[in-house]
Amino acid sequence: MRKSLHITIISVILAASVLFLASCGVDLGIGTAPSDTQRDPSDMQPGPGGIGLKDGAYNGLFDKTAEIRITIDDAGMATIRDHADAEMYCECSVKANGGQTVGAAIKPRGNISYVTSVGNGRYSFKLKFDKYTKDQTLDGLDVLYLNNISYDPSYIREYLAYSLLSTDARFAAPLATFAKLYLNDEYYGLYLAVEGVDDSFLKRACGENEGGLYKADKGSSFLSDDTSSFTLENGDDENLVNVRKLYEALGSGEFEDMLDVDSVLRYAAFMCVVCGTESYLGPKAENYYLYCQNDGTMSIIPWDLKMTFGVNSEYRKTSYSIDGDLIEKPVSEPYFGVTAEDRPLVSKLLEKTEYKTEYLSYVKQYNDELAKMLPKLASLKAEIDEAVSADEKRFYDDETYQAEYTDGDTLYGFIKARCEFIGSSLG
Repeated sequence: MRKSLHITIISVILAASVLFLASCGVDLGIGTAPSDTQRDPSDMQPGPGGIGLKDGAYNGLFDKTAEIRITIDDAGMATIRDHADAEMYCECSVKANGGQTVGAAIKPRGNISYVTSVGNGRYSFKLKFDKYTKDQTLDGLDVLYLNNISYDPSYIREYLAYSLLSTDARFAAPLATFAKLYLNDEYYGLYLAVEGVDDSFLKRACGENEGGLYKADKGSSFLSDDTSSFTLENGDDENLVNVRKLYEALGSGEFEDMLDVDSVLRYAAFMCVVCGTESYLGPKAENYYLYCQNDGTMSIIPWDLKMTFGVNSEYRKTSYSIDGDLIEKPVSEPYFGVTAEDRPLVSKLLEKTEYKTEYLSYVKQYNDELAKMLPKLASLKAEIDEAVSADEKRFYDDETYQAEYTDGDTLYGFIKARCEFIGSSLG
C-alpha cells in the first residue's frame, strides 16, 4: 500500500481532503494536477514582490523582507574573522522582526574558502537558538540559515525556488525570505533567510518531530548500502537502519510500503523544472533530507537550492554565465550529468507508468506556477533594489544585477525559455 507524508495544511477541511485523496491513490493525467495540491490565493497572501506565500509561521518572520540584527562580542567576531572554517559556534544575541533571543549561537558555514579568497567577509551563517539554552527559540524557530547569495547576481534564484515550493500545500519544504543583515550594527548586505530543517520545521511542515531525520551529503545516491554520507539529525536510529532498509526496498522493488512515493515524485518534478543540478538528481547526489515517520514511511525534503535556474557552477563572482543547455533538458529524464541507473530513488518510480504520469502532472503544475512568477520579477526587483544598492559586500556589480531581469542569457531569459520548452513538451 502506498503511503504519503501528512503535511500541516491551512485548514482541517483541506487536510482531511488531502488525506482522503492520498489514501485512495488517485491517478493523475499529464494535463491535470489535483486541486488540493496548490494553495488558494484567497487564503494565502503573497510575500515579497507578490512572489511566495505568507503563512504566519514564526510570528510572520518569512512573510516579508526581514531585518535581522546580530550582536557579537569582540572575541566572537575575531573567531568568525580569523577562524571561519573551524566550525566553531560563538554566542550572540539576535533581533528579528520584533523577536529577540539572548544567548543564541552563530557560526559561518558554506563556501568559506571562496569568501575568504574574495576578502569581503560575507560568509553564510547558521543561527542555532537552543544550543546554549534548552528549548529556546526565536518565535518558535530553533534554527535559521542566512545564505550569502554568492552565486547569483540577481539575488533571487534561491528565493524563487523556495517560493515555488511554497505554492504546493502537499510538499514539506523550508520557508525562505530576504533579510537585511546587520552584524554589530554594520550592514552586511541582503541575505536569504531559510528555515532550518530541525524540530520546529518538522512540527510545522510534517505535523510531528519524533521520527528519524537524515541529512544527505555528497554521494547519497542509494547505489549501495553504504550510509556514511548520511547524518542522523533527529531520532534514535544511530546505525541508520532505516536508510539501509530503504536501499534494500529499492533493490527488491518492494518500496511502496516504506517510501512516501508522492514526495519523491514532487521532488523530482520540481528539480526538473528549476534545473536543480546540486540535488539528488545531480552529479553529487546531495542537498536533501529524508524523514522517517513513526510508521516507517520515508519522505524526501529539498534543501540548498542556490544552484538553480541555469547557474553554471563552474563560474563564480564576476565570471558568471548561464548554462543554456539546461533550457531544453527533457522532462522525461530529470537527471543532470548522470543516468537513470545512477539515481534509483527516482528512476525506480518512473519505470512505472502510473508514477511517471503523476510525475509529469507535477512537472506541469510547477511549470505553470513558475510561469506566473515571471511577470512579477520586476516588482520583486523593485522591492530589493535599495537593499542591493546599499550592499557593499555584494559579489557582483550593478550592471550584472540589472541585466538579470532582462531577456537573453540571464535569469529572466532562462525562466522564460525553460517554461516555454516544458509547456511545449507536455502539449
